[in-house]
Amino acid sequence: MDSKGITMKKLSTYLFLVLFSFSAPSFADDIRDFQIEGMSVGDSLLDYMSEEEIKENEFPGVYKDKKFTLSDYNKSSAIYDTVSIEYKPNDKKYTIYGVQGIIDFPNNIEGCYKKQDEIEKEIFSMFNEAKKKNWGILVLHLKGTAAEGSTFKPISFDFNTGDRISISCYHYSNRPQIDHLKITLTSKEFKEYIEEVAVPANN
Repeated sequence: MDSKGITMKKLSTYLFLVLFSFSAPSFADDIRDFQIEGMSVGDSLLDYMSEEEIKENEFPGVYKDKKFTLSDYNKSSAIYDTVSIEYKPNDKKYTIYGVQGIIDFPNNIEGCYKKQDEIEKEIFSMFNEAKKKNWGILVLHLKGTAAEGSTFKPISFDFNTGDRISISCYHYSNRPQIDHLKITLTSKEFKEYIEEVAVPANN
């Protein structure tokens, strides 16, 4: 399979392949064998975008301590509505520490949950040695804002390296039209950087 393309042989495998293409000849146990739009953890973003394009699509204020920054992938995607990449702002190689692909589910969080379940089954059937956890529906940390009461439902697959694949549905109480599914590839270092205490939605 072309590392930057998507090939489908059977309809039953379409869902998995369009979200994650893998280059290993057999079942993989390394997050670097997974790609979103051809990209994975440890790659150089310069292989996919010019430095000028990276800078033009950068959102430097996302992480306030500026240890990491984020740029949107500026190429069109047949699968994702948005693709974003995290890297260190002073790294001249633009090493990728995280990749996230978003599929919109406007006013359709139940549709998001259904798609999430399908993806979870596909991943688990191929990579059942990864540690899977369904976190249930959790509260987003938006107390005191118009979006208070918003939730997200993550399912994670952790590798022995400390890297992680996550599939998460996000529901916004005040703006359900922006509900979405997010698929992320996260390096161990970046995962530890962004981890927060999860609060159950029924607390």
